[in-house]
Amino acid sequence: MNRTVLLVDDSDTIRHILKVYLMKLKLDFLDADRADRGLKLLGSNPVDLVIADFNMPGMTGLEFVRQVRANARTEVNRVPILLLTGGKAPDLEQRALEVGASEFVRKPVSIDSLVSVVRRHLSLPEEQDDLVA
Repeated sequence: MNRTVLLVDDSDTIRHILKVYLMKLKLDFLDADRADRGLKLLGSNPVDLVIADFNMPGMTGLEFVRQVRANARTEVNRVPILLLTGGKAPDLEQRALEVGASEFVRKPVSIDSLVSVVRRHLSLPEEQDDLVA
């Protein structure tokens, strides 16, 4: 059974790049170009992991995480959330973790580091080819 990852980012390009980076994990993806649309998808679809942008128009990534964590449904409020940002402010990671983000990743992110983080949060085993280097 494939795992489903919800990508919430206002950039079509970033969502596409994340899919390409994670292609070898054979995941299913849901896409949202805004946080409010991401909340709707999360509320109506089983999701194993969310990867969301920190800076989005309208609702920010921080507010998105707050709303997910405040959801009454356990299958929604416990989903791991990775927040991505290109921002440089030193307090961004602390703020993200305080509101309930599972992990904070700064852009640009490498394929290997993103795959590693996603594997860990989805409890996916390392592939043998990954270990033979």
